[in-house]
Amino acid sequence: MSRRVLGGFAWSVAGSLAAVVVLLGYTAATARLVDPGSFGRYALACTVSALFGHVANAGLATCLLRAERLTRPLVRSALTTGVVTGTGCAAVVQVAAWALTPVTDAETARFVQLLGVQLLFQPLGGALLAVLRRAGRARGAALIEVAGQVLGCAAGITLLAAGWSPWGLVTAAPVASLTVLVGVFLSGALRALPGGPPVPVRELLGQSGFFAGYGMVQSVTNNAPLWCAGAFFGPVAAGWFSRASLATGIPLTALAQGLQRASAPELAEARARGRGVLPRRAASDLLCVTSGAAFVGFGAVAATGPDWLLVLLGPGWDGAAALLPALALGAACALLCSTGNSLDQVRRAARASLVSQSAVIATTAATVAVAAGTRSLTVLALASAAPAVGHAVQLRRWQRASVLSAGPLLRAHLVHASLGLALFAAGRGAAHLGPAPAGLSDQLVRACLSTAAVLAFAALCGCFARQVPAVQAVRARGVFRTDGPSQEVVCVSA
Repeated sequence: MSRRVLGGFAWSVAGSLAAVVVLLGYTAATARLVDPGSFGRYALACTVSALFGHVANAGLATCLLRAERLTRPLVRSALTTGVVTGTGCAAVVQVAAWALTPVTDAETARFVQLLGVQLLFQPLGGALLAVLRRAGRARGAALIEVAGQVLGCAAGITLLAAGWSPWGLVTAAPVASLTVLVGVFLSGALRALPGGPPVPVRELLGQSGFFAGYGMVQSVTNNAPLWCAGAFFGPVAAGWFSRASLATGIPLTALAQGLQRASAPELAEARARGRGVLPRRAASDLLCVTSGAAFVGFGAVAATGPDWLLVLLGPGWDGAAALLPALALGAACALLCSTGNSLDQVRRAARASLVSQSAVIATTAATVAVAAGTRSLTVLALASAAPAVGHAVQLRRWQRASVLSAGPLLRAHLVHASLGLALFAAGRGAAHLGPAPAGLSDQLVRACLSTAAVLAFAALCGCFARQVPAVQAVRARGVFRTDGPSQEVVCVSA
């Protein structure tokens, strides 16, 4: 199973990193074709569409990815559910766009209306990608997903360049989902699935309903700072906030998603074989490796991101660059909390997920209130770090329920956070070493200096890599190892 996870992780990360390159290029192109105000309105409309998207998706991808046994009847029921929920939500979004017209500007309402079209295809695309990953075909899933990203972004840029600005922004997602649908059906993966007993749609909705509802709550919590940015500071500030959030979220999420997508099916199988228990070391390794990716990734992105973002987006985006370090910290904390939630969901510990998310909601609300009182966009960006409190609650509950030991994880977090802060300090210090030579862009020179400093520091740390907890986890367990005579287990209890 360790080899399967390692292979799945490699392909998932490779696909995610390829998507990062595509999305960064798409961001650079669209930033020069769409003004920050329209970007802000588009980002606000995306949050509205995302709420309905959780209902449309109905938690199907998560349910399939973590199913103990994948069969044709299960997939058939999932696709039937996706057609019904997607069509219904697409129709409801059109009504919501009409209802929003009196309370918002016409451009935002039109964005909401156009984005609703993607809900017709999004649930099916997500479910089919989950089927491929759950069936052990991570390579096919990665290639099809990247192909969808490339075609979707190409379609969006083509329309924007042809004068359909800013409406061309809404074409990328539906084109990507359509590409996934065609690719999976042509791959023949569905025909290779084993048969099984019928799975009624009602039963599937009962299993996936929690994932959908929980996703909606997370979406509202995560998008609250962006909504407040638009309400307190206007659409231009919302555009800065959304672009900086995208720049920090893309690279950090790519690593964590690859790990979670590869490990979730194997953890589900291990739970099924263990009759309700999970490998204790596997759970610890998952969190430890995610901790390393999150905090070290935060340091690298926060150190080099502000300069490269201005090189990428061009003039007029200085506000986004100023927000990037705070949002990078928030992205790292969100990855840790999200991985913990993933583990709780595999354990079927719904109550634990609700308790940790409640802590995140309370912390986000308090930080937003402070930002409103101080009228500070930076404080508002720090609201994205609220998942750190949720993860602290997770650690406390795991310790009390003997799920795993919190002490080693806290020490790993401390080591990884120290490395991340050192990377951040090295990069930002190098970026201000001196003025740029004549004829060269200040931003490009600063970006190169900060990147060189981060790479030099990383090379220096390579001498001590074996002392890093995340590296130790990978070397000792081959990402995960769940067999062996001395394997510990995690009891499945809330």
